[in-house]
Order: sequence, then structure tokens, then C-alpha cells
Amino acid sequence: MMSKLLTNRIFGLFVVVLVALFLPHAALAAPLFVGETTDVADLNEAMKIYFTDPIVVNVVTDTEVLDLMMEDNNVQVNNTTGGRYIETAQYFRLPAGAGFRAKGDYLPIPGAPRIKNSQIYLKKGVGVIQMEGEVMERVKSNMGAYIDYMDRAMPDFLERFNDNLDRAALGYGNGAKAKIAGINGTVITLESALGVDGWSDAWLQVQEGESLVASVDADADPLRNANVNGGASAAIVEDVDNETSSITVNAVPSEWQVGDFLFGGDATGHSGMADGVDREIIGLAGMVDDGSILQEFQGLDRNSYRLWRANVIDGSSGNFTGDLDEQVLVHADNQAYVLGKGMPNVVFTSRTQADRYWFSLKGDRVLNDPKSYEGGRGKLWVRLGDRVIPIRVGRKVPPELCYMLQTDTFRRWQLDGGKWDDKTGAVWNRVTDGVGRKDDFYAVYIWYLQLGNIAPRKNVRIENLAA
Repeated sequence: MMSKLLTNRIFGLFVVVLVALFLPHAALAAPLFVGETTDVADLNEAMKIYFTDPIVVNVVTDTEVLDLMMEDNNVQVNNTTGGRYIETAQYFRLPAGAGFRAKGDYLPIPGAPRIKNSQIYLKKGVGVIQMEGEVMERVKSNMGAYIDYMDRAMPDFLERFNDNLDRAALGYGNGAKAKIAGINGTVITLESALGVDGWSDAWLQVQEGESLVASVDADADPLRNANVNGGASAAIVEDVDNETSSITVNAVPSEWQVGDFLFGGDATGHSGMADGVDREIIGLAGMVDDGSILQEFQGLDRNSYRLWRANVIDGSSGNFTGDLDEQVLVHADNQAYVLGKGMPNVVFTSRTQADRYWFSLKGDRVLNDPKSYEGGRGKLWVRLGDRVIPIRVGRKVPPELCYMLQTDTFRRWQLDGGKWDDKTGAVWNRVTDGVGRKDDFYAVYIWYLQLGNIAPRKNVRIENLAA
């Protein structure tokens, strides 16, 4: 990951800095430092400038879902509430007024279209990076130490940030990671990935070292062991066991019970809902849904608008075998076109189902006296009428699921490209606690964004596939 990070913008900017430092006359040609030579000791601003854009570029590139969403930076500001939101006009019914008439007849009477407006509020994604005081001294002393530190810290920062985005982009906005299926000492067995009953491999939604809080409800209200700061007693994940879909924590808070939902959070706050409003971005589970998971989508009730309901197909019913094969994919494509005039251009599924699709194709192979033969599999595609679309896999996608997506119906609304928080005048802030100030420093990265869909009916979710 770091090689990619250094080869796009950071390395180029690093070269610009070196030129500005050691060849001051050449700095006049560098737009970042026109008319002056930059002091190497003043790196607070440099740390912000150099890493803001590359972070967003690499976040989008390395995540499994965000690059499927079109970007839309046309964000309005609601001055009444101060909240950033996107206003969309949903066109649910065409104006009626077409037909056949005889010569001299009156023209058809047009009816009114059905248009509904909705507001989609951006969510606040936050990442934090921290260093010790001794490291800060070396970082501020020379550019080489700065690059060395970022060489170690940035990949870890991006991995954690991407991991959280990937999970959120697959959920339905409420922030749930899993449900507690059992508690045995400090070992917690997990079920219901992303908080949805029947979705397995819940362990994939949790990462070692993260902090979890619990609630009896999927809306995170109330939290178990809630406190006045908006957080709760938390458990730190020390180990993740994929074979038993369980986690080992440092200690289980006394009030936690089987059936509770787990959210990312700690004593100061959490990623669940607040008074019924999501803190987290919405993901595919909420966007490509018929109301069985998320009844109200982008401010509109799916019961009232047929085109607001995506196509959901039971992959284990009727003539379907529970495997991802050509039969169920062709049927899903037909449903998208007939019911929503959609034409999906990508299949997005788990590695489990991608393998099952590959196995279903192996019987089509015919080898006539091969001189050599290479096994294994490469990229997968499926032919749907007059087009061939790719099959992409996501590590955190529950194995029971497959999505067929028309990607131009999705949106990724964001406010610029994110930025380091410099409200105090500097990017780096000193760590403090109830005792006093510590010799540690932290920087906060903030990215306002939200995902959405303008035509859910053109997309399909195939569920209940064999895990």
C-alpha cells in the first residue's frame, strides 16, 4: 500500500520540498512555495497539505465499495440547522398524456408527474493518528524523519480507515457490526453480520484492537452501561477467531447479554444511531433493499413508492439451487430490466459465491489433446444478453449475498476531499487526560460523505445463497 501511496502524489511533493530547500531559486517554479523558501522546522502545514489528497485517493482506490459510487461534490449548506445535506428530486411517475386519436380528435389530457424531494445528510468520517513526543521532535527536525514516520504510520492509518469504510458501505446505516450469539468468559460468539439476521461470517466486521459497545436494540438506544458522555462501558477486541466466528475481549461489561447488537464505540461515543438518526454512512444493505431491512430510505417510505424498492431474490427458492450460477444471475438481470428497466453492469459478491460461480462453469470446459494446461481461475465474467459484465468480490460481503448493480444509479456525495482538522492553528494537538498534558501528539482527519441511490429498482440483491 505504501508503495502506491508514495508513487502517486506524496513522493512528487517530497521532491518539490527538497528542491525548495536545497535549490531556493528553483522554488519559484514550484506553485506550492512561490516567492519564499520553506523552513524545514515548520512542518505542521506540510503534513496537512501533503497527505490530504493522497489519503482520499488511496481510500477510494483501496476500498472495495466506494469506487463503485459516482462522486458528487455539489453539496448545499442548510443555514437553518447548519447541517450539510444533498437535496434530490425523485421522479416516480411520468406525466401521462400519450395515446392514439382519429383525425380531428382532441389531444390526450396530460396528467401531473409525481415528484418527491428528499434531503440526504452527510455523515462525518473521522480518523486519528498519534505519535509520541520523542517522535515529534525527530519529525519536526528534518524531512527524512517525517517521511520515515509516515512510511510506517500512514499504511496503518489507511488500513484502519478503509476497514471501517468497507464495513459501513455494506451495512444499512445503523452502525451495527454483529449480534452476540453467546458469552463464555471473555469469548463472545458472533452472529448476524451487519446486524441482519441470517447473514454469517460476522467476525469479518470486527477488527483486533478496536473498541465495542453494546445495545439491546439495532438503533443503539439505549446503550448498555450508558454514561452522560454519550458512550458506554466498552470491550477491547484482543483476538478474532474465524473458525468459530468469535472474538476474545479484555473484559465483558456486566450488562451485556446474548442478543445484543455490537457497535464501534467507547466511553466517549459510538457509531450507532443518535435519537433515531444515523451517524454512519448508508451501505448496500440499505440502498439495494425492498424494505425488509430498511423501510425508509433517503427520507421516503418504500411502501409508498414502488420504484424505491430494489429487487430482492431468494437464491434458494424455486428452481434455484442456492449456488451463484448462470440461472440465478440471468433471472436477476431480467428482473432488473422488466421491473425497473435497469441494466446492471457489475456483479458484486463474496469470495464464496465467486468460487461457486466458477465451479458451476467448470463442466463447460472441453480439452482436445492439450499440449499444456494451466489450472486455477482468473477474472470472472457473465454474459447477459448483448453485454458481458465483470464479477467483483468483497472481503466483508456476507457469503449468502450477491448484488447486481447499475453503478450509474449510485452516488457518493462528499464535501471536498476531506481534511486534517486545524481549528487550533496546527494539525498536531497535544494529548491530555484528567491528570494533565501528556508528551503525545495526535492529528484528526475528517471526511464528510454519504452514499445514496437515485434508482434502487434498477438494482438486485440475491440472498439466501449457500454459505
